[in-house]
Formats: sequence, structure tokens, C-alpha cells
Amino acid sequence: MKSAATIILSLLACLSFAPPDARAQGAAQTEADAYPRKSVRIVVPFAPGGGLDTVARIVTQKLSERLGQPFVVENKPGAANIIGNDTVAKSAPDGYTLLFAAAPIAMNEVLGLKTPYDVSKDFAPISLVAGGAVVIYVHPSTLYRTLQDIIQAAKASPDGLFYATAGVGSMPHLLGESWKVEAGANLTHVGFKGSSPAMQAAVAGDVKILFDAWIPSGSQIESGKLRPIAYASRTRSKLMPNVPTTAEQGFPNMLAGGFFGMLAPAGTPPPIIDKLADAVRVITRDGEVRDRLTNLGYEVHGTTPAEYGAYIKHQIDRWTPIAKAADIKPE
Repeated sequence: MKSAATIILSLLACLSFAPPDARAQGAAQTEADAYPRKSVRIVVPFAPGGGLDTVARIVTQKLSERLGQPFVVENKPGAANIIGNDTVAKSAPDGYTLLFAAAPIAMNEVLGLKTPYDVSKDFAPISLVAGGAVVIYVHPSTLYRTLQDIIQAAKASPDGLFYATAGVGSMPHLLGESWKVEAGANLTHVGFKGSSPAMQAAVAGDVKILFDAWIPSGSQIESGKLRPIAYASRTRSKLMPNVPTTAEQGFPNMLAGGFFGMLAPAGTPPPIIDKLADAVRVITRDGEVRDRLTNLGYEVHGTTPAEYGAYIKHQIDRWTPIAKAADIKPE
């Protein structure tokens, strides 16, 4: 019979000859089990107070509660989100600097913007958190009640119709260009410097059609200053249950919207990525969180890392040829 000492020495020998990958995986899992050991920085590439910042703060508060360490938002706006995105891309891949990204994480590549990082190589997706579909609004002075009404009016007018968006290369702009080709309608884009001036022009009647998100333009519905006629999603918005979707109106491919999600620097240990993704999924299934986000006009997700990575790739693959065909250049 072997002595206890002999058995212990044999076990230690086995461990010392374990494959390096197995030892590395074991170390990563151990670190993930203890993660986070300190506060975590969440970089938001927008100024405080906007849609992304609001969603990020709701989620990070819950992450702090769930994982037992502060998750602190740091706003780094500028250069079409590139400053904030690059900060995270070049941070240590240890799970203590994360990115709460918006649609520009994909749209910058769609528009051909040169960035100091590679979206597909320099980030590790964690979870798609929320999104908000584009709403098509019209001025109440018009007779437009459906998308077909706009198409017919655009075809009947020698000069066509104009539609406003928050800017050249925005998701509403890309959707409008895609739809006008599909519908064969004579529509001309008018890009503003943000949603607020586009909304103000639509409310004033300077432009009769507006492609925008619920925030801020949805605030003009109750007062009757704007009339929503379509929601660019497969399902109706809970905030506008009487507004039919684009799919219901015969355009099943007319789907688009902003989206928010979490990413980490590439090389972050997969067990940490999975732990964060699991926490986000639990948070997005919390009734209080879902209600808060839904009431702000967002659709709530909470995906796996693989699903979020595939979603970003799909957005790039889908919109790049549309941007090229319409010769949309970033301003």
C-alpha cells in the first residue's frame, strides 16, 4: 500500500505535467470566480444625459449590485465614438475596463471611417443590451397615414418628397435610402446635425417626413405635432401599440434601429466575458429594468457574446453595400 506522502507526491507530479492550456484555463476560471476584485470602469463614448448614457447607468447600477463591486461610468465623447471605443480597445484585457457601445461601433465601418482599431479583432463582445427601432413620423398637416401613402405621393410629385434625419450616415438615413430603392419612391434626404434640429424642422412643417428614434421625437406625438405612421421592427412598440410595423405594411426588410451593448478588449479571459454576459442577461430579465427601458422606448435584449458578435457583423454586412450604393460619406 502506498503511503499518504507517496500519493500526494504523485498528485503533485500529475499537476506539474498538466498541459499548459489546461493550467491557463484553470487560472482564468479561478480569476473569473473571484472577479471583480475591484471597481470596473465602463466607458461610454457619448456625453452624459443621452440615450446610451441613460441605458448604461441603469445597467451598471444593477451590475454593481449583482457583482459586489462598483461599476463606474466614464464618458468619453467625440469623433463619432472613436475616442471612447479606442480607449477600451487599447486597455488591459482584464475585465476592468469595458465599453458600453452604440450603433457607431458598426456604422463607422459601414461608412468607411478610418479607426485606430479593428472592430472584429480588437473587441470581445459581451452582450447586446437594448435597442430602439426607427419611427417614421409625418407632419399632421399631411394626408399620409401609411407608407404606401408616402410612396404614391412621392411618385406623383415631379420633385418627389423630402425626409429628415439626425444626420448623414445615421441609421435612419441608411434605412431611408434602402427603402426608397425598394419602394421605387422619389425621396430626397435632408440631414440635420442631430435629432433635435431634425425634429424641430419636422414639427415646424419645413420637412413633412421624419425618420427618427422614439427619443426625442416621440415626445411630440401626444401633443399632435407629429404623427407616427410606421415602426421599423417586426413587433409593435409598447409605447405606440396602434402604430403598425413596417413589416405589417408590406416591407418585411425595412428594419433598423439604434442598439446598445457591452464589449471588452480582445483577449479578456472567456470566463470573465461569460460571467458578465450571464449577469447582463439576468439584469435584462428583471421586471424593473425591463419596464424602465421599455418606457424609454427601447426593446430589451440581453444576448450571449456569440449572438452579439454575430449581430454586429450582420449590421456591417447589411448596411455597407447600401452606403456604397447611395454614396453616403461621413460628414
